[in-house]
Amino acid sequence: MTVSRTICLQGEPGSGKSMMACLTAVRQPVHVIDVDRKIESAAWAAPAIADGKLSFWELREPIDDSNIQARIRSLVKKEKPSVEPKGWERFTELFYALPKEEPARSAGTWVVDSLTLLNEHFKTRIMWLADRSKFTWDQWNALKLGWMDTFSVMRDLAKEHGKDLIVTVHERNASEPGDRTTGVRTETVTSPTEGVSTVKVYQGTQDVKVWASIDGAFGDLIGTQTDEYYWLYVDASDKDTLRWKCRVHPDGRRNLRTSFRLDKSEFEPDFGKIWK
Repeated sequence: MTVSRTICLQGEPGSGKSMMACLTAVRQPVHVIDVDRKIESAAWAAPAIADGKLSFWELREPIDDSNIQARIRSLVKKEKPSVEPKGWERFTELFYALPKEEPARSAGTWVVDSLTLLNEHFKTRIMWLADRSKFTWDQWNALKLGWMDTFSVMRDLAKEHGKDLIVTVHERNASEPGDRTTGVRTETVTSPTEGVSTVKVYQGTQDVKVWASIDGAFGDLIGTQTDEYYWLYVDASDKDTLRWKCRVHPDGRRNLRTSFRLDKSEFEPDFGKIWK
């Protein structure tokens, strides 16, 4: 019996996430929901597409369907988008079509590239439904719970149909209380639009963690629903030679993980050299 795995590849733009997911996935061929809309123009992808080893569906809907002038006005006036955004709805249609339509049905690996941009579609959809121009606590909670539910559905659908699921995401710094935090105080903040609220202000030096670049708490929780969680980066310590690397063990800042027994932490960004 072949085990299906859910994998998250995290890293800055240009760190090789899309290439690793599309070209080195163990279970071929690979099909991508291309949220970032870059597979078609990527020179590295062309040979795999021509050989039938890589296929993709683009999420063509913009984050905001209104024209640029209208969108700027809505942002300045703190209004919701003037046109109903369709990106999130279209993504869900594409994902549920994966086990039903070719070439996705015949693929061994499904890729969603990337969750960072997909998050913007999700936020815009929530703002539209909430009839708001900015997030309050209720919308942040909806975003967190929505992502938890969505990711669970994505993972389970892939496992049900015997596919590996790879998602890519950018990363961001997040400060949180740690051993060097000496205390906390509560401050009252008054907003002309949101009224009076209280916020926690931590004293001392906080620990800087690196989360997935998804707004809200889910950026720290995504690893709880993955089997493998890797960090990709470019080693530029040698100014004459750039090295693309993939780290699979925790580094003190990222909650990385692997289920494989490995005698080192860093590899070339190639699943075939890690999954042994």
